[in-house]
Amino acid sequence: MKNLFKYGVVALVCVMALSSCNCFKKMGRHTDDISVVANPEMLTLVGNEIVTDVTVVFPEKYYNPKAIVKITPILVFDGGSVEGQPKFLQGSKVKDNYPVIDKKTGGVYTQRIAFPWDPRARECVLELKVEGKCKEGADFVLGGVIPVAEGVNTLQQDLSYADAMIVMPDNFKRVTHETGTVDIMYQVNQSNVRRTELTKEQTKLFEQFIKDNQNRDRVTLGNIQANGYASPEGDEGFNDKLSARRSESGKTAVSRELRSLKGLNYDVAAYGEDWEGFKKLVEESDLRDKAMIIQVLDMYSSAAQRDVEIRNMAAVFAELKKEILPALRRTQMVAITDIQGKTDEELREAIAAGTELNLEEMLFAATLYDDCAKRAEIYKAAADKFGDARAWNNLGIAYAYQNDWKRAEDAFKKAADKDSNPALANNMALAALQNGDVNGAAKYLATASASTKALNDINKGNYASASSNLEGYNKAVAETLNGNLSAAKNALVGNTTAAADYLRGVIAAKEGNASAAAAEVKKAIAKDASYAQKAAHDVNLKGIQL
Repeated sequence: MKNLFKYGVVALVCVMALSSCNCFKKMGRHTDDISVVANPEMLTLVGNEIVTDVTVVFPEKYYNPKAIVKITPILVFDGGSVEGQPKFLQGSKVKDNYPVIDKKTGGVYTQRIAFPWDPRARECVLELKVEGKCKEGADFVLGGVIPVAEGVNTLQQDLSYADAMIVMPDNFKRVTHETGTVDIMYQVNQSNVRRTELTKEQTKLFEQFIKDNQNRDRVTLGNIQANGYASPEGDEGFNDKLSARRSESGKTAVSRELRSLKGLNYDVAAYGEDWEGFKKLVEESDLRDKAMIIQVLDMYSSAAQRDVEIRNMAAVFAELKKEILPALRRTQMVAITDIQGKTDEELREAIAAGTELNLEEMLFAATLYDDCAKRAEIYKAAADKFGDARAWNNLGIAYAYQNDWKRAEDAFKKAADKDSNPALANNMALAALQNGDVNGAAKYLATASASTKALNDINKGNYASASSNLEGYNKAVAETLNGNLSAAKNALVGNTTAAADYLRGVIAAKEGNASAAAAEVKKAIAKDASYAQKAAHDVNLKGIQL
């Protein structure tokens, strides 16, 4: 690049020497001492702009005090050119407001150069057009054109925004549970089961639940539990024994009713005074003094002390005896079933045959396929059938992995119409970034994940801060842009994708290892032929023979 600069400076001197503006002739005497540096030397795509900083250092006794110099960046590419914002400099005797370059001491200026992204500019040359004049009111005279940089590093475009997207989970369970319960109620201090308890509707429903599930396909009926309780009043020891008698009597009564069913097993347990149930019922009640009762429960852990304190509130205790305590004198009968869901193979067979599945089964079934097109097919069917936000969101991610970003964004918007889940905002931000809509992405970043915010930082050129919140491939891209090639290689360890191979090739090229660069890029092309076209126009691989 230095030779290129010197060539440009020499060309500038020649043109200046022929200029009718004599002050430029004197400025040309020490032109070889001018330093022109682009940082980075290769233009870089940052967000939607092609950027670099150009620094020019003028030597001592070089700049004519009467000269005004206009420096205009020009991006030249096949099919056109674009002029950027010019920079004006002046000598110390010029009465204007431009930065001054002193003749005696020389000077430095840095120009931030930015052009809107144009895909045609991937292979380009950045030039500085230098014009000058020595008299106020005179026209600027072309002094020459200095080549500054070649090509645009578009590594930012290789970020995998899909990797940072959040899948909304399914609720498919390999084993689900259904529970049937009934409370067998008792009189105060009694443990005998009244006949009316066995004929009430809820008891009959409990019995029917057991009958329905004993031989049901894919269903395993567990042991039937008989859990005895006593209301928290009176002697604690007596209540412990009373709850045990209640659990036994409840189990005996229900098992007698179910004697026609074979193979039923029972678990019997006694829990004594039900203070937990007591507190729950008080909290849910309309008792006037319930706050006072709950305060007593929180202040005292001793069952006996609680009983004494509550009995001391005579009016309160009268209400408790009527409204709360009777509901705690019980044996709770519990039956739990394990329901076996479809196997992975059964789900695949159902998808292949077009057999009807429920929403959760479809959402889970999609995850059984590595092919993003197949996943999209299943999610689209689920979204169309059930209109579920999760199906639309996950469909958008499947489209994103296929680089179909228009349909991805449309799917996310449909999901957002049905749900306000933060995952949707995260994914909308990423889709906007991929589509070059940095301002659109900003609307969703407040609730986005740290990795999504980091990807946005890369679009702002903040590579160092971004890399700390990224991992894997995207971290490697950030570290490569940041010039930390060792960290970039570490982030790619174990990644065997074509994208990772290609990035390893770019890293090797930046390290000056042409043979390793070629080998890695060829590996990427063998896995994905589209990388051949990409490599042919990648300035990072300039000079690498494939």
